[in-house]
Amino acid sequence: MARRTKDESAQTRERILDAAEIEMQARGVSQTSLDRIAKRAQVTRGAIYWHFADKRALLEAMVSRTHLPLRDLRQCLSQHIPGSEPLRLLREMMRHGLERLGNDAQHRTVCHIVMHRCEVTEHGHPADAVMRAMFEDARAVLLSLCNEIAELGQLRDGLDARDATHMIMAFMCGNYECVLRHPETYDATRDWTPMIDALLRGVFDTRELPDVDLTPAAQEAVCRETCG
Repeated sequence: MARRTKDESAQTRERILDAAEIEMQARGVSQTSLDRIAKRAQVTRGAIYWHFADKRALLEAMVSRTHLPLRDLRQCLSQHIPGSEPLRLLREMMRHGLERLGNDAQHRTVCHIVMHRCEVTEHGHPADAVMRAMFEDARAVLLSLCNEIAELGQLRDGLDARDATHMIMAFMCGNYECVLRHPETYDATRDWTPMIDALLRGVFDTRELPDVDLTPAAQEAVCRETCG
């Protein structure tokens, strides 16, 4: 009986999060009431408060449900790249991050809500804390990788690891912004490899970067481990 109650509670929580995604996508965060979420999820307001302290906590849980920390992605991909070459690892991480926009509808929806449907109020951006933590986590992982690449002598003259990190962050954030705000112009399902490789050639010496993709089996394993 206890196991059944726990399972039912988890299912209710997921229904609430699913309903919140739909309502916030359609109306924006500030215009989405807990009453609307409760009605769509077919639960009471009390049930929402049982799982979430307030709408901000609900939004943060929604982000956490689809967010994959970059350090976890790095660890996962490194298991499928011989020698864990940092430049190849960076390339695969960038590809995975951009391909999720086209392949993972829930990830795309939540990113759109956070970036374009969260109105800033007198209390600030409702997802500011979790977004700042995600940004700093990604920046730290990328800086670590770029430092490893620099130690191998693969950085272009005049650049340091911080420069490379800033350029990669701007490239990734810019493409997320464009795809989410202008989907009719920027195709999320495109082949991202040529753009990624063009950036990497400008920042790093890529002559020793193998022109090979992960094997289909490795790609399937990474997708299973990172996307559920």
